[in-house]
Amino acid sequence: MNLQIDFVLPHWLYWAVLAGLPLIVMLLVDRSFRRGGEVSGGDTAETPVATSEQAYAAPGNVVTRGIDRISGFAGRYVAYWSLIAPFVFTYEVVLRYAFNSPTNWAHESMTLMFGMQYLLAGAFALREGGHVRVDILYQRAAPLNKAALDLVTSIFFFIFTLALLTTGWRFFSQSVSDVWWFGDSYANEVSFTEWAVQYFPVKFMLFFGALLLLLQGIAQLIKDLQAYRHHREHHEGSTVFASILVVLAVILGAYTIHEIVNIALTDYESLALSLENSLSTVGIGALTLLMFGTLMVVLVAGLPLAFVTGGLGVVFLYLVGDQHMLNLMPSRIFPMMTNYQLSAIPLFIFMASVLEKAGIIEELFDVVYKWMGGLKAGLAIATIIASTLLAAMVGVIGAAVVTMGLIALPAMLKRNYQPEIALGSIMAGGTLGILIPPSILAIIYGVIAQQSVGELYLGSLIPGLLLAGMYAFYCWLRGTLNVKVAPPMPEEDRVSTAEKLRLLRNMLAPIALVLLVLGIIFTGVATPVEAAGIGTFGALVVAAMHKRLTWPNLHAACMTTLVATAMVMWIIFGASIFVGFYILQGGQTFVQELIAGAGLGPYAVLALMMVLLVALGMFLDWVGILLLAVPIFVPLIKGLDFTGVFGLPGVDPADVSLWFGVIYLVNMQMSFLSPPFGYALFYIKGVCPPHITMGQIFRSSFPFLALQALGLLLVIMFPALVTWLPNLAYG
Repeated sequence: MNLQIDFVLPHWLYWAVLAGLPLIVMLLVDRSFRRGGEVSGGDTAETPVATSEQAYAAPGNVVTRGIDRISGFAGRYVAYWSLIAPFVFTYEVVLRYAFNSPTNWAHESMTLMFGMQYLLAGAFALREGGHVRVDILYQRAAPLNKAALDLVTSIFFFIFTLALLTTGWRFFSQSVSDVWWFGDSYANEVSFTEWAVQYFPVKFMLFFGALLLLLQGIAQLIKDLQAYRHHREHHEGSTVFASILVVLAVILGAYTIHEIVNIALTDYESLALSLENSLSTVGIGALTLLMFGTLMVVLVAGLPLAFVTGGLGVVFLYLVGDQHMLNLMPSRIFPMMTNYQLSAIPLFIFMASVLEKAGIIEELFDVVYKWMGGLKAGLAIATIIASTLLAAMVGVIGAAVVTMGLIALPAMLKRNYQPEIALGSIMAGGTLGILIPPSILAIIYGVIAQQSVGELYLGSLIPGLLLAGMYAFYCWLRGTLNVKVAPPMPEEDRVSTAEKLRLLRNMLAPIALVLLVLGIIFTGVATPVEAAGIGTFGALVVAAMHKRLTWPNLHAACMTTLVATAMVMWIIFGASIFVGFYILQGGQTFVQELIAGAGLGPYAVLALMMVLLVALGMFLDWVGILLLAVPIFVPLIKGLDFTGVFGLPGVDPADVSLWFGVIYLVNMQMSFLSPPFGYALFYIKGVCPPHITMGQIFRSSFPFLALQALGLLLVIMFPALVTWLPNLAYG
C-alpha cells in the first residue's frame, strides 16, 4: 500500500498564514491578559543585564511615541511567526519517516520566514535596547559625555541604514516583473526548488526592515538630543569634551549628507571634495590598520556592534571602491538571512524560553540539588550539573547564568557559601552552553567555516563534559579542604532515596526531550534545524504537561526569542559586510603572508590565535569575535600540519577544521569569564544582591578561567578528545 502524501503548500496559503496568523494570536493574547493572565518564569534573553542605568530617561515626543508604536507592532507581528515553525518541522520529519514523503517546501518556507523575521525585528530590538554595545569606555563616561558620544556614533548607524535602504530597494526591484513601475527585471524571481515560491516579498524585507530601523533610529536621535540638552543644563564642570564631540558629530553628519548628494547626482564622476574612491591606492597593510583601528575606536564609543561593523563596512566600501560597490551589501546579507542552518538559532532560543516559562529549570535544579546536596560543596556541584543539563536542553548562552543566578545563588548564600565559589560555579556552569550540544555558537561557526554542525556537536561533547567534571571536582576539592567555604546540605534538608527517585519522575519529560533532540542529531535522523523544530514542539508539549502552556507565556517566549535572535543576526549582517569587504581586498592573504613571514610553526600559530581570541574576548561579544576572526583563521589553520607535541599523536588533516572549531568553542568559554568585560560577569551582576561587588565577581572567575585554560591545553594536546566520537559515528 502506497502511503505517500504529495501535499505541497500553495503559495497563496503560505503568504496568507504569515499575514493572518499573527493577528489572530494578538487577539488571543490580549484577551488572555484582559482576563488576568500572567507570564510565569523569568527571562532567558541573550543580552547582558546592565550594571547601571542612566538616571535620566528622555521623554521623547509625539513623533518618537508614534515610531515606537510602529516598531512595537512590527516586532510583535513577526515574533508570533515563531509559533509556526515547530509544527512545520515536526510535520516534515513525520512525513519523511512515516510516509516516505519528504518535502522541500517545509524547509524553504521556514527558512524564508525566519529570514524576513530577522530583518523586521531589528527596529524592535533597537527600541528595546537589545543590540549589544561594547561598553568599555561608554559606561564609564559622564552622562553629558555619554549623550554626546551617542550623537557622534549615530552617524555610523544612519550611514548603514541609509545604504541598506537604497541598495535593498534596488535588490528588491530587480526581482520584480517590469510590469510594475518599480520593476527592473522581465519576470518575477522565484526560488530554485520545485516549490518555486516568489522571492520578491522576501527581498522586499531588506528595504522594509531598513526603513523600520531608520525610523527607530530617528526616534532614538530625538531622544539623544533631548538627553544632551538636559545633561548640558545640569552638568557641573567642564563641557569642552562634550562640545568637541558634538562639533565632530556635526562635521561627520554634514559630510555624510554631502556624500549622499554625490551618490544621488553623479554616476562616474564625483563632486568636488567628495571622498568617494579616495582610499583606492592604499595598500592592504595600511588598510588593515585603518579598518581595525577605526573599528576599535568606534566600538569603545558605545555604538551597538552590529551598526559599528555595518557602518564602517559601508564607509570603506565607498572610500576604497565607489558608490556602486555599496550594492555588495544586500548580496552579503541575503545569503545569511536565507541560510537554512541559521534557522536553528531562533528555534533553540524559543525552546529555551518555553522551557523556562514552564518552570522546568527550577524543577531541574531542585531535583539535582536534593540528589547532590549531601556532598561537600554539593550545592555548587548541583549548580554545575543542572547547568550542564540546561545547556543540553536549550543551547542558549547566558540563559543558564541568569537563571541559575536567580535560583542557585540565593540558596548558596543562605547556606553560608563563600560568595566567590557560589558566583564562580554559576558563571562557569553557565558557559557550558557554548560547548554542550545544541550550542548556538557551534551552529554559526559551522555556517561560517563550512563545517558539519553534527560533527561539531559530537566533537564538543567530550570536552564539554570534561570541563563540567573539572568544575565540579574543583568545587568538591575546595569544600573538602575547607568545609566553611562550601558546606554540605544540612541533615534536616536531606531526603530519602525513595524521595529522590520520586523527584526523578518530574524530570522524565525534559530528559526525554534532551535525549530526543541530541539523539536525532547524532544518529543523523534529522538535521540540527529539524531537531530544533522537534525539540521546540516537544517543549510546547512539556509546558502543556506542566499546565504552563498559556497565551501570556507563549507571548513572552516569542518576544524573548525575537530580541535575542535579532541581536545575533544583525551582528552577523553587519560583520559579514565588514569582514567580507576586507577579505575581498586581500586581507586574508595578507594575514597568511604575515604569519608565514614570521617563521612560526603550526602550534605557535595556533597559540598566537588563542592569545588573540582571549584578548578579543575581553572586549567583544562572542558573535562579533566569530564573524571577525573565524573567516580569517580557518583558512590559515587548514593549510597547516599538526603532527603532535611532546611525542603525542597529531591531527589528521581531514579533521583539522573540526578540531580547531572545538578549540575555538573552548576558547570562547574563556571570553565569557575574562575580566574586565566578560559577559557572564555582567549577567551575574544583574541578578546579584547589592552587597556583591564587581571585585568579588572578578575574583570568583579566576580559578575557573584557569580550569578553562587547562581544558583548552588538553584539547590541543590530545585531539582525540575532539575527533574520536565524530570518527566513530561518521567514519
